[in-house]
Amino acid sequence: MEEIKSFLKSRKIALIISVIYVGLGTVAVCSVYGSDFLYGEWAGYALAITAPVTFISFFYRFVDVNIFPVLIIQFIMFIITFLFLSLFIKKRNNAS
Repeated sequence: MEEIKSFLKSRKIALIISVIYVGLGTVAVCSVYGSDFLYGEWAGYALAITAPVTFISFFYRFVDVNIFPVLIIQFIMFIITFLFLSLFIKKRNNAS
């Protein structure tokens, strides 16, 4: 458990970016239909910005209205995005 805490602590920036980016995409995918709670024109713009992480769940949402599988797909995309970003964002503590 300590290894996981140190892994997340050293990659805090990648975690924050991943949460915001994938979170915005998830809310946008869940707001596509007219009957959705947050439906609006903003969802199209947010989907365009977050297209790499919402591509699969966007098409799944039009095949099936159920949101639960979309949340599972987006969680998997969050993990992939976090791991990808953590490879490129280096740790700032070079001393010690």
